Amino acid sequence: MIDLPSDMDGVIKRWYPAGVDEIASGRAADPVGVFVHGSSGAGVSTVDAQLDLWSVDGVDRAPDIESAAVVLFVLDASAPIGRTTLAALEPVLESTATGVLVNKVDAHRGWRDVVRSVTDSIAEFVPRAVDIVVLPTSALLAEKARAVQDPLTRTAMVEESGIRDVLDFVESAATQHTEVLRRRKYDAAVRHAAAGARQEIVRKARAVTSASNTAALRAERARLTDIRDRTRAERTAALRTGLQLARAESVHDVSEAVREFASSARESIDIAGRAELRHLHPEMTARLDAVASAVDARLSDRLRAIDTDLELSVELSSVTGSPLAHPEPSIRRGGVEDKMMIVLGASAGVGLSRLAVSPLSVVPALEIAVIPLSLVLGAFCAWWLVGSRKLVADRAHLRTWVADASAAARSTLEQRVLARILTAESAYSAAARETSRVAARAADTELERVEAELRVVSENRASVLAACDRDLAALDRGVERFTAGGRAEPETPPMRLNQ
Repeated sequence: MIDLPSDMDGVIKRWYPAGVDEIASGRAADPVGVFVHGSSGAGVSTVDAQLDLWSVDGVDRAPDIESAAVVLFVLDASAPIGRTTLAALEPVLESTATGVLVNKVDAHRGWRDVVRSVTDSIAEFVPRAVDIVVLPTSALLAEKARAVQDPLTRTAMVEESGIRDVLDFVESAATQHTEVLRRRKYDAAVRHAAAGARQEIVRKARAVTSASNTAALRAERARLTDIRDRTRAERTAALRTGLQLARAESVHDVSEAVREFASSARESIDIAGRAELRHLHPEMTARLDAVASAVDARLSDRLRAIDTDLELSVELSSVTGSPLAHPEPSIRRGGVEDKMMIVLGASAGVGLSRLAVSPLSVVPALEIAVIPLSLVLGAFCAWWLVGSRKLVADRAHLRTWVADASAAARSTLEQRVLARILTAESAYSAAARETSRVAARAADTELERVEAELRVVSENRASVLAACDRDLAALDRGVERFTAGGRAEPETPPMRLNQ
């Protein structure tokens, strides 16, 4: 027997340790006897019994396939051998002389096709079969032949049953030199160990090159790249949207607050008396300051919300509660209307007084009091008419001031709101750029870490594949030298993984 090449032996020890024991068992094998088995329902027990009955000296039995010198596999003649059965039988065919018995040929007319199919299948799928013969048999016919008394008929039935051919094959195969039988076991063990080592190498290479090893790292790299590229654009878009919304809502707040102030001021003016009207201007000024404070407070809330949402942490100078500049209402000066109202009031008062005291003139005793009373009543009527006209004029004058103050306050508040938003936009934009740069640097740091891990995995994969290639090459050289030292084997192209 040829010793196993050292490089091949090292590869088998590393990748398939069980193969070392198999090779040692094959080297020390002492094959003897026959082992009979087969597919279910093929008549294995009948064939086994007929071998003993028709053999002159009996047939030695082997306890298992590994220690057998000859293996008989019984197959039913109704169907050809299947791929699964053939795969299970392959190690036996490559290590031991095997007789495939196509049994029950007496019951199946197409047994010749089955024999031909079995022969072709073994030749195609088990090219390394060491000693194989396919024999048509009928164990039932051989059993019946023992009950026949006529020698010629019995001989004909035995020959037709094929049991003699089986016994001849068993005798021929079992009587071969022990070294030949052991060499077959040893060669098959070496080939099986080499195949097992090759399978483990390929499995390791596939596991290393599997995409699942780096799928998580590649997904993390894609996520970090997306975050780095999208963070600044999304933050800028969100800032622009938030500031535009704050601008629109704040301008609307200014308009609504000034409108409510003007409406409430007009109502207060309409119900105010002469004394209340003198103190109404400070109250209107306080209301306008409250409107300005409310608008500033709502704008501050909106800006803080933007800062919180974008995580900018910017401190803006607060102007909440800053008073507005209110022009004092001008002093209303009397005009021609006031002078005319005095004349008309005096005339109306004299006329009304004369009308009121006219009944007294019919009483001679009261006639002297008519003139003084008329004068008093006329003066009172004139005073009341002039005062009422002045109250109406003062209300109109204050309404005009309210309208002017409302317009001025609205303009001032809108200017203040837009200026604050513009200042906030400048500060927020700078903070957003800085935050985006910090986030991009953090993402780049994580990307470098992920890339480093991917490089480590790639280098490890390359080293493992290189080691696998070296071991496969050593295995191929060992198998080639082992084969060249013995009998010729079919050539197979060497496998390479790192190409």
